Amino acid sequence: MKSRQAKSEESEALKDKIPASKMTVFTSFSRAGEKGLSVSQITQLRRMLRELGAEYLVIKKTLIDRALKGYDGLDIFGMQGSVGLVVGGDDTFALAKKLYEFSKKNSALQFFGALMTESGFIGLEKFVEMAKMPSRDQLIGRLLGMMKYPITGLAIVLAEIAKKKEITV
Repeated sequence: MKSRQAKSEESEALKDKIPASKMTVFTSFSRAGEKGLSVSQITQLRRMLRELGAEYLVIKKTLIDRALKGYDGLDIFGMQGSVGLVVGGDDTFALAKKLYEFSKKNSALQFFGALMTESGFIGLEKFVEMAKMPSRDQLIGRLLGMMKYPITGLAIVLAEIAKKKEITV
């Protein structure tokens, strides 16, 4: 069991990490009566998160509650099961996408929502919606395809007109 001083230091460290990260995701890795994530699965999750510049923390709910005193709309004690935090990550969409993909393979990992530095706490539905969004590269590709479509259509029409008038281009 940790001493009171160790718990206080852990809470202070968490108070520093949460505002510094762009996104903090609240997860459950184990619920009462259900099989949770194994040690190897948590290790795999931590390795994946390390590549994205994030880390996975398992901290008691009371310490999380102390660290989040200034944030409204968060009910840590209302979250069922053991709570884990994903803290950090520069690209919030990539982080959400990787976590969602990991949870598809490992159903014991479940989400409660995320605390975003720009927009505050977002619920489970918005977090999953964010995770399902296409990547930035895919969106840029779609945009370019949509911009190219009218020009391509015009070129095809002009080529057909030229064929009818028997003019070579």
